[in-house]
Amino acid sequence: MLWAIGVAETNTSNLDPYGLPADLPVIFYAGLAVLIVSAGIEFSRPRLHEFRLALHAVALVVILYGTAPLLYREGRYSWLYKTIGVVRYVSAHGALNRSIDIYQEWPGFFALAAWFDKVAGAGSPLGYAKWAQLAFELAAIPLLYTIYHAIGLPVWHRWLAIMLYAGSNWIAQDYFSPQGMSTLLSLGVMAVAARWMFVINAEAREAHSRDRMAVLRSSGPFLLILLLLFAVLTASHELSPYIVTIQLASLAITGLARPRWIALAMAAIAIAYLLPSFSSVNSHYGLTSSLGSFFSNVQPPASTGTTVPESHKFISDCSLALSGGIWLLALVGAWRRRKSGRMVTALLLLTFAPVLVLVAGAYGNEGILRVYLFSLPWAVTLAACALAPMRDRAEGAGHGALRAVVPLTLALALFFPAFFGNDGSNVMTPSEVNTILSFLESAKPGPVLTVVGNAPASDTANYNEFPTGSILGDGGIVPGGQAIGDLAGYVARTMVRYYPDQPAYIVMTPSMSAYNAAYGIIAPSEITALLAGLAKSPYWTLVASNDGTEIYQITAAARTMPSGTYSDNVVLGVP
Repeated sequence: MLWAIGVAETNTSNLDPYGLPADLPVIFYAGLAVLIVSAGIEFSRPRLHEFRLALHAVALVVILYGTAPLLYREGRYSWLYKTIGVVRYVSAHGALNRSIDIYQEWPGFFALAAWFDKVAGAGSPLGYAKWAQLAFELAAIPLLYTIYHAIGLPVWHRWLAIMLYAGSNWIAQDYFSPQGMSTLLSLGVMAVAARWMFVINAEAREAHSRDRMAVLRSSGPFLLILLLLFAVLTASHELSPYIVTIQLASLAITGLARPRWIALAMAAIAIAYLLPSFSSVNSHYGLTSSLGSFFSNVQPPASTGTTVPESHKFISDCSLALSGGIWLLALVGAWRRRKSGRMVTALLLLTFAPVLVLVAGAYGNEGILRVYLFSLPWAVTLAACALAPMRDRAEGAGHGALRAVVPLTLALALFFPAFFGNDGSNVMTPSEVNTILSFLESAKPGPVLTVVGNAPASDTANYNEFPTGSILGDGGIVPGGQAIGDLAGYVARTMVRYYPDQPAYIVMTPSMSAYNAAYGIIAPSEITALLAGLAKSPYWTLVASNDGTEIYQITAAARTMPSGTYSDNVVLGVP
């Protein structure tokens, strides 16, 4: 109730560079505090009640991942809208076109979403995509429970690990995207493996040694289910199958999963799917150029601005502290369970083996974030072991409130700035979403330039007809540090040079200004000068304007403008 009142009283009309946490009222945090204290009381009971603990876990997920879709009318993250565009393309054409972009090389998620839209009668995912994070996180709870129950984690540790997972998953991979679905599929693969292929108890080991064929026959149907899930995962995401294969291989190496060849079968499926698309993936991610460059691949995404704002430093520090804290607790838990033999070895490998994928590539400098994501389900199990002894394995043994409340509180204190801190730029306003969508659905195909990036564009069924790029900032068509007198004319001349037979467009939105303020990409005066030049230039005309969102189109006069300098740094394409 307190949380609901807090959400109703929250005003998000003017988020600052520190994002949502500063604008949430005290009553919101009071509701969260009551939930954590209540959970602590449940964890302290000598006889634990799993149903009540499950209700606390669900309530925590609803608070953490249901707040944003209730507060914001549109989905967060500019990159969400490209995902929507691919789904709409599949819905409109009834087929894929792998020549368009790398997204359609891995079509599993997009085909499923397009099918869902057709069955549900939804014209576009725009209406429901913002709820994906809540749906994915709720769906993860039973999968995590299955895994933790199968590996013999006691009730106290089991539910604390599930809550720590929800309160530490800050990297926002669970939006409406292939990665969001692939995370669930990966947990599903590991749940099947943990439930039916783990060899962790005396009875299973005895049966295995007595009659391997009998064990294989009994687990045969589940092997087929696992391989089917993995095949869908392979067709849905570029990186996830390889991390899951590494983790299954870890279990095989420690002798805790049978049959051991299952990891080889999964590797064969993933590689066979990659080979026909290798050239495309290599050009997009530079696999061959980054192969073996582990120390550069491990670097996280960084601001490209010359002056990084204090807000961005604070948010980054909270993210690093949360990730580092979970991993440190995992190491402590492994030390406390060091006498557990193969089990603790397997959990350590499951936690840290995903880092091996960084030998092959940086994944757009987001590889380390994916490593943390796939490490998290296992790291929190060891973290729970660090917080309470495992010697009492009775299903009802509690270990005290503080052992649960303190780590949960610390994790959530870091989670809120890490997860919501960039909402000032991550949140898209209805006016910019609707203005750009309406314009692109009726405009003639041509290149679209954003002033500094971060626009909710590319969400139409014809997104492939509007190659995009930016004007200012890293990768922009304007050379960094170069003073250009008539910037509007310079951009127009560049567009005529490279796209002589197509119209060109320039988009500016409030989210771009917020993005620039959050990351310090360029001096705000440069944006002001560009917009002033566009308003006066005979080479651009304003064709749409709504609540801070402006769209300019190149004019016929640009085709006959005097010769002059233009950019040779034009890298436009389907994003």
